[in-house]
Amino acid sequence: MKDTKVTVAALRSQLKDPKRNLERVEEACRAAKKEHSRLLLLPELMLTGHGGHPKMTENAEAVPAGPLSSAILDLSKKYSLCICVGIAELANSVVYNSQMVADHGEYLGLQRKINLSGDEYLYFGTGNTVELFDIGDLRFGITICYDNLFPELALVHALGHVDVILAPHAARTGEWPEDLTPEFCQRVIAGNQAGWEKRQRARALDHNVYILLCDAVGPSTEDLENVVANHAGTVMGIEPNGEVFLRTTRTDFSDETVTVELKQEKRRINHGPTRNRNLDVVLAMLKKRSTP
Repeated sequence: MKDTKVTVAALRSQLKDPKRNLERVEEACRAAKKEHSRLLLLPELMLTGHGGHPKMTENAEAVPAGPLSSAILDLSKKYSLCICVGIAELANSVVYNSQMVADHGEYLGLQRKINLSGDEYLYFGTGNTVELFDIGDLRFGITICYDNLFPELALVHALGHVDVILAPHAARTGEWPEDLTPEFCQRVIAGNQAGWEKRQRARALDHNVYILLCDAVGPSTEDLENVVANHAGTVMGIEPNGEVFLRTTRTDFSDETVTVELKQEKRRINHGPTRNRNLDVVLAMLKKRSTP
């Protein structure tokens, strides 16, 4: 790992308007380029939208051949960036909730969501691999939204010797009142941040990794009937020592784009649990427990 700047973006994403979603991605690319970032992290299903509605699958496309995917490849080349962005991926007649990775115009692959929440099972297939991405300056893995509730995925990333786990979200927060008072907004945002902190600080510490998180922002299902999907937004960053070094500055449901520098010196040399883990015993136990 080298000292590396990463831009983390929490942005509005709408099911009805992938074109506008892509425009927001380019706006974030410009911000990242201005800060000399190496990597841009964007929310779950950023390009095609998230919200418990068939529109999610209607917007799906082949990756990287589809028009949105091709545009991301172009943007990664134009702005000299590695871009990690959510998209509904169509493959062999199955739609997956995926996070696409492009670097300087080259398609590096994608991570499919493995554990689906609530009504997502009605729309998406389940992923069955945990991918590793190496862009020279750093190695990273991706854990998409609900997958972050499953600590074994962080262990798999750690066994791949990643420097950072990217955790894009489009977490739904239920119905909102018509009048979005400052008190309501701040309560929802605080709850979002508290949940992330509770879950991720120990994982960063256990596995000697950075963790970067972002969420989609605001309502995503406007003008669609019989569905409500509201997202709190916000960003967060956690160091390998378990300390939170990036917190949101938002007090309302608005876009947020922040650049941070991940320092190589923060990752501990000869990290205890990593150095002393008896992996053969762990794998043997897992195999034994999984046998009927």
